[in-house]
Amino acid sequence: MTHKHFWYGCCLILIALATGCQTKADTRKIIQIGSTKADLFGLPKEFRALHPRLEELFGMQIIFRAQPNGEALGHQLAQGNIAFAFMSAKEYSQVTDPSKITLLATGLNALGKPSRKAYIVVKAHSHVKTIQDIAGKRFAFGDYEGLLTDYAARDALAKAGVPLKKLLPELLLPPPIVMEARLYRGHGVAQTIVLDITVNAGVIDELDYEKMPDSGGNVILGPSKDQLEIVGETIAVPEVAVVAGPAASPEQREKLKNYLLNHVQNDERICKQLGVTGFTKPDESAYDQACALVKKKL
Repeated sequence: MTHKHFWYGCCLILIALATGCQTKADTRKIIQIGSTKADLFGLPKEFRALHPRLEELFGMQIIFRAQPNGEALGHQLAQGNIAFAFMSAKEYSQVTDPSKITLLATGLNALGKPSRKAYIVVKAHSHVKTIQDIAGKRFAFGDYEGLLTDYAARDALAKAGVPLKKLLPELLLPPPIVMEARLYRGHGVAQTIVLDITVNAGVIDELDYEKMPDSGGNVILGPSKDQLEIVGETIAVPEVAVVAGPAASPEQREKLKNYLLNHVQNDERICKQLGVTGFTKPDESAYDQACALVKKKL
């Protein structure tokens, strides 16, 4: 090997080493954020307005990584594979060990509150006047396995002395709901109660109820509040949580927390896409209560 070739080889090795170091440095400049939101074309629509703001905030590349559920998010956070995550209260309740993650902020809903309840309602002017009167009747739940209009609703019924076994079971349902023998109507519970004479009661998300007009409900425009009577309510369930894992440095946690609490409410596009009106300090006990609700397995 000639002297020239020797130095040429040394240069190639130095370039390769430099490239490797640069690659590692670039990796360290990436902040990964988890959620259960996914999009075939890359960035989920919920984070499109937030994404450039976070890159500007941290001065780093931000990547959103989709996970199938809260348990997977918790695992990725604990392992240090992602630094932060956006999680619903139900997803938070699925985390195996919540002690390894830190709550940074809670979203505010359309009512400006960090949590919301649901109402147990019956037809207005019917013979059903209390939750106890619902025993032996058909009852319309909201979302199948939803934390608020399924789990919390079951809890409210049970506390009032009407466990599931006292409701009239549903038989003609599609799988897997047929195995549960419960009627689910999503956001159409109010309309079902008003129009279906065989359904005497149900549960309505507080946000859905507040959107209803006070009176004037009909088949075309939809039901109104005066066509229903509230006989009970569920516990309040917290809104979306933003959490940090061990991979996030104290400085990064403080930066994101400050941005969420003090600046997001001023950006209409971010709020609309995230489905919030802003963020507030989290109440850890509210999320603990949500975890306990899921674990009851009523």
